Amino acid sequence: MNKAFLKMKESGGFIFLIGLTILAFSYAMFQGGFVSWFLFYSSLPFIIYAFSLFFYPLSCTAERMLSKQEFIFNESVRIQLTVVRKSRFPLFYMILEEQAEESFTLKEKQQQKILLLPGFKKTLQFEYEIDQLPRGEHHFTGIRMKTGDLFGFIEKEKLIPLENKIVVYPLYEELSYRPFAGQVDQGTAITNRRVYRDQDMAMSVGIRNYLPGDRLSLINWKATAKRNDLMTKEFEQHRSHDLMIVMDCTPAPQFETVVSFTASAIRGMIRTGTQVGLLTVSDERRSFTIRGGDVQGQRLFYHLAKIKDKSAVSFARVLEKETFLAQQGRTLMLVTSQLTEEVVERARYYSRRSQSVIIFLINGKQGAGPDIRITAATGIQIRVVQEGQFGKTFSEVNGR
Repeated sequence: MNKAFLKMKESGGFIFLIGLTILAFSYAMFQGGFVSWFLFYSSLPFIIYAFSLFFYPLSCTAERMLSKQEFIFNESVRIQLTVVRKSRFPLFYMILEEQAEESFTLKEKQQQKILLLPGFKKTLQFEYEIDQLPRGEHHFTGIRMKTGDLFGFIEKEKLIPLENKIVVYPLYEELSYRPFAGQVDQGTAITNRRVYRDQDMAMSVGIRNYLPGDRLSLINWKATAKRNDLMTKEFEQHRSHDLMIVMDCTPAPQFETVVSFTASAIRGMIRTGTQVGLLTVSDERRSFTIRGGDVQGQRLFYHLAKIKDKSAVSFARVLEKETFLAQQGRTLMLVTSQLTEEVVERARYYSRRSQSVIIFLINGKQGAGPDIRITAATGIQIRVVQEGQFGKTFSEVNGR
């Protein structure tokens, strides 16, 4: 539809130019005299140029050079565009404009547009810089070129497809992560396992009724003799340093800080060998299973680069619907900037199921929302996070 409109506009200009030429010639013929013929001949070069421009094929190739492909939030990128024309047909002007997805603001789009005076040049270069890149995945789709004659009778426009992608990761702070203090075996877990080796008998914490499949070596014969029923030893659960992070994606002014803190925490955990998973519910639900290693860290960072605060449901509702979070032994790390009674109630629910729960309240105030002392007494830790002090927040948690 856009191409058809441009063709109609260009054809309309051509028809108007023909009519104007005929009108000027007729005026000179009927009026006669030096002035009328002078006006006709003085306008003739511009008319001829406009006719030539109408038949001129705007054939060009383009190349886009980026300073790099991956950036951190608020970094700047320098971009160089090179356009090579196939002929030296003179052009009065040329407007080059980057075509990108709607991820850029109006100010950033204005930086991607420039007026050049090519003349007879075949090679044109345009360099610009975008300051303070917004977080996200940004796609450049092409370069739009526009030129015309001096009076605007004929205008030509062409879009050169040219795709590039840059990824802007969330801003993060370097921090030293240690497993949260006060947790069993200094850690958290997604799976529980029982130890069935004879040398681990000192870890026995109780007895229970015998169940089919239990090993005979685990039978407590003394308790069996007393109760006249087979009894089996139970053992303390071993746990590993694994966490599941649930990030609040409801619209909030502090959302960038929420993302930044989550990214900093994940980076610190991955570097210490901790296995970590992530759950976000924005315009779509994404859940990453608990894993470790650089590949997991890259996957989570890439997801955090694209995440938006577009959740249609409250954070408390998300915690309520995600029933898999109720698995025993799993440590939950809730990151939010809007602490409500409903969120605390869901955290208490998970805490009562022998889970370790810690809530990081972004840019919150100690006096706002639920009483932190009461929630801490139920096994929930709540820590207020200030931007630029992420490491200090983790130190306070570990030093409890």
